[in-house]
Order: sequence, then structure tokens, then C-alpha cells
Amino acid sequence: MRCGPAALLLMVSLAAGPVAKAAGPFNALAPAVPVAVQDSSGVAHPQRWLAAALTLTVGPFGGHRVYLGTRPTVPLLYSLTFGGFGVLVLIDLGHVLFTRDLAPYQENGQVFMWRRPEAAAVTPP
Repeated sequence: MRCGPAALLLMVSLAAGPVAKAAGPFNALAPAVPVAVQDSSGVAHPQRWLAAALTLTVGPFGGHRVYLGTRPTVPLLYSLTFGGFGVLVLIDLGHVLFTRDLAPYQENGQVFMWRRPEAAAVTPP
């Protein structure tokens, strides 16, 4: 039975698959770039440049909101409306780039991440 070069290459790669390892910079076990920076108390803070890059690339699908930590419904809403027709993504990018601290935007489950949560309503006596 004759095999063509492509079939022979496929058989060799399948046979040596678990043994062969790729060479180069892409086989490192640890990520080369840290995703978050930890302060002295051990709390991880997101990196501004990574949040901005995610906003520019996958912002219309809510990728930056996933990185900052949010409820699963927010990226779903971003995906359905393509980032609020691009308006929410641009506003989010402005806030990611120009605010001093990204902590208020971490674990924020609101669709409009820059909006402050309402204080508990106090009923008059």
C-alpha cells in the first residue's frame, strides 16, 4: 500500500504526538506577562494597559468587563447590543484610561460600570 507524503507526515505526527514538544517561546508553562499586579496586602489589581487593550479588541463583546470581573449577564448584554452600539465601549475605554483607580470597576455587576450604586433608600419616620 502506497502512502503520499501528507499521509505519511500525518501518521508520524500522530505516532509521535505525546512525545514531541514544540520548540520556541510558546511552550512556556507560566505566562510571560502578568495579568494582575499584587500589592503588599496580596490584593490583585488589574493592569490598566491590559484592560484598555481588551476594551479596544473585544470590548463590543464585554471582554474587558470579564477581565475586571462582573456578572455573566453584562458581557451577554454587551454581545447582544455590540457594546451598546459602540457607545458603552468608548465610555468604558475613557474610564479605564483616565481614572486613577480601577478598583471601583472591579467586581462591578452594573451595565453602566461608571454609575455609582444607589445607597439604600431610607424611609422617612
